[in-house]
Amino acid sequence: MKTLNTLLGFFVLITVLSGCGARSINTPAQSAKEPFVLFNPLTDDPDNPSPHNPLIKKYGDIPEVRTYIRYYQKHRSGTPLTVDEAIAYYSADLYLYPYAPTEVILKTLKDTKKRNEALGFPADTPVLRYTGSTSHYYHRGVSGYYNVRTLPDGTRIINDWRLPGGKAVIPPKETSKSEGAAADARDENSVPTEDEE
Repeated sequence: MKTLNTLLGFFVLITVLSGCGARSINTPAQSAKEPFVLFNPLTDDPDNPSPHNPLIKKYGDIPEVRTYIRYYQKHRSGTPLTVDEAIAYYSADLYLYPYAPTEVILKTLKDTKKRNEALGFPADTPVLRYTGSTSHYYHRGVSGYYNVRTLPDGTRIINDWRLPGGKAVIPPKETSKSEGAAADARDENSVPTEDEE
C-alpha cells in the first residue's frame, strides 16, 4: 500500500508540474505575428533592399544601411576597396554597430588617406582586400586541432597534419563538378559506362 501511495504521489506531482492539472478552456487567441522569412541581409540588393531585411527592420531604409550592404558585398567578393570606399564602409559600420575597434580602424584609414594624398598615390589604390576567413576546430584526438580557410571564391583549404602533405584544397562546388567530369574524361584507367560503350 505504501508503494501505491508513493506512485500516486509522484503521478500527482508530475501532473501538477507539467500543467496538465487545470487548464482554462477559454484561452486567448494568439496575435497574428509576421511570418518568419529566412533571409540573408548581406546578399540583398543595396539599391532596392527588401522589407524583410533585418537591417532595414532595425534601422529603417537609411543611407548607412545601403552603404554597409553595398561595400560589405564588394569586400566579401574579393574585390579590393579603395581608401574612400573603405572609409565609407567603416563609417556605416560604426553608425550601425558602435564599437571601439571600428573607431580605431576608421581613424587609421583616415590617416592613411592623408598620407597617400601627401605622397601622391592615386586615389584608386586598393587598401582593403578580403583574403578569406579562417575557422579553427579543436577536437579530441592525437592532433587536437585543425583549421579551415575559406577563400573569397569558395575554395577551402584544410590544414591538418594527418592529411598527406599537411593540407587539402577543396575547390568551390561549381568548379569541382566541371573539373571532376573533365578528370573522368581524361582518366585512362576509368571503366566506360553502358552509355559510353
